[in-house]
Amino acid sequence: MNRVIFSSWAGKVVDNRGLDTEKYTNVEGLALPLEYNGHRIRAFMSWNGIVVTDDGVNIIDVAYSYLKEVQKLCCGECTVGYAGIKVMLDIMAKILNGAGTESDIELLQWLGIGIKENAKCFFCTTAVTPILDTIDYYKEEYLKLITDKKAVPKATYKVRVSAPCMEVCPAHQDIPGYIELLRNRRYAEALEVIRETNCLPGVTGRACVAFCEANCVRGDIDSPIAIRALKRVPADYEVTSSLEPKLEKMKDNGTKVAVIGAGPAGLACSYKLALMGYKVTIYDEQSSAGGMALAGIPSYRLPREVISREVEVIQRAGVELKLNTKVGRDVTLNSLHNEGFKAIFIATGAHLGRELGIKVEDDGLIDGVRLLHAVNMGKKIGAKGRVVIIGGGNVAIDCARSCLRLGFKDVTIIYRRSRAEMPGRKEEIEEAEKEGVKIHFLAAPVKILTHDGKVTGIECIAMELGEPDASGRKRPAPIPSSEFVVETELVLSAIGEKPDLSFLTEVDQIEITDDGNIKVEPDSYQTSQAGVFSGGDCVTGPATLIEAIATGNRAARSIGQYLRLGKTVKPEEDVMADLVHNISLSGQRGESIIAKSMRYPPEHLSITDRVKNFTEVEKVLTAETAIKEAKRCLRCYRVILLAIN
Repeated sequence: MNRVIFSSWAGKVVDNRGLDTEKYTNVEGLALPLEYNGHRIRAFMSWNGIVVTDDGVNIIDVAYSYLKEVQKLCCGECTVGYAGIKVMLDIMAKILNGAGTESDIELLQWLGIGIKENAKCFFCTTAVTPILDTIDYYKEEYLKLITDKKAVPKATYKVRVSAPCMEVCPAHQDIPGYIELLRNRRYAEALEVIRETNCLPGVTGRACVAFCEANCVRGDIDSPIAIRALKRVPADYEVTSSLEPKLEKMKDNGTKVAVIGAGPAGLACSYKLALMGYKVTIYDEQSSAGGMALAGIPSYRLPREVISREVEVIQRAGVELKLNTKVGRDVTLNSLHNEGFKAIFIATGAHLGRELGIKVEDDGLIDGVRLLHAVNMGKKIGAKGRVVIIGGGNVAIDCARSCLRLGFKDVTIIYRRSRAEMPGRKEEIEEAEKEGVKIHFLAAPVKILTHDGKVTGIECIAMELGEPDASGRKRPAPIPSSEFVVETELVLSAIGEKPDLSFLTEVDQIEITDDGNIKVEPDSYQTSQAGVFSGGDCVTGPATLIEAIATGNRAARSIGQYLRLGKTVKPEEDVMADLVHNISLSGQRGESIIAKSMRYPPEHLSITDRVKNFTEVEKVLTAETAIKEAKRCLRCYRVILLAIN
């Protein structure tokens, strides 16, 4: 039993006040935390109602403190929400100070209902829900405060602000915040908000997988906000308008930190540490910074100059970049320690392609990651007539679309599951098919066929889907005697990547997982060696740009703690993030009727123009279109307030 005294969460009222605990009605399906850092949560208040576990808590003070946090996020676009909540706060303060009257309760309720029915965004319309619940179910407490005419001592509370889009973003970017600024053409300020949690806005504005869009509340009404495309707008504006990025940097403290790897995780960690005042040096074996963003994402999706620009901003923050420097050959972990680096962050990524595990009689199989790297580094690739790509992720799609641009006449992807299980980004898959890429589903390679030392085809077997495997996707199984041949002159393997940790030696004493990744403490990202941290794909295996950036941000926080305190402690914001992670922030109570407004997507180059070269396919939204798209945002902020003590 969850021992809840009262709950109005999601509109389901359970009232156990005045009952013996053995007679309590259990709150079914209550996916809310009831403990915080080992302490019982006495009350929980947010957009979807209230939950009380301790009848000694002053629910009116909880409601007032919650509404104060709500007021900080009111945008001022409508008088109903902005002014209405201000007046509600004044009334509640009056009651809590012992100067309230019974008519104040009626006015408070009238204002709350008016805001709920007339405010322009979901934030205000849902934010007043728990206040109205306190009036409906705790009116006696209001009346007692009014009768006693005594001021209530103010308590302190734990607060977290999130939104459905923010919660699924690994970096927890303030998405409603920067979209609101874009709506008002405040590009520089929007970029400042983005850079608080994402040092690569132009990169992610083009190549992010956009977990946020999949969780956008607007998607239940018409279509999700084009969040990724909107992020690109201020990043491009900064370049075209020659704006100087605003970098709020702490005073240099002289402490040196080494970062191994100039990919998204390494860049994010370096940027954060530099702003914190540390002297950061990045070492990378490539001739340019960017990691897999540079080596793995084709320029038709992510032009090289975009990466260069954002790396330059990171350097302006004070980060030193040493390229063409291979750790294990030019420097070692031990030599870095000897040079006075007090902490090291390893972010070497996952650049090695996984073996396909099929019979190859001659040199007829090429690693897809290596092909993309060669293309992105400007090397000439001799295009043959036909090419087959094995895999279904973003690397496979990038390989296929790149091959079209290289001049291959026939490009086919072979994937062992169905379209529904394909892990590649839906939009990229659709664009690939528009350009002429063929996708053969439910097939797996058996062996590569050759004749006189030349590839002639690939033998495959048809697959059928069974029960889900550990990934949650249906497990493919071969259908006996269903082999067939696809003719081709080249086969690319794009079934995943793994880290190259050959630079680590026994002397380094860095523990490796059974999967071949660097093992770290989950909260601190510290390895088995004190002062050595790691993050990104070399820890998680191949992931996304934004996941790498998020781990870089968190690792920087931990490194800062280690250097200041000699130890790492889980930050309170992470404790709060974990606490609310399993709460569905998408649900609405008393949902307002929102007029449908379809998405304004970016324009693309025509099919005939784009497949001839590696020119960027997607165009930036115009200022007018960006404003129209930004106006579709419902500002689904969620203020979450906990009473602990």
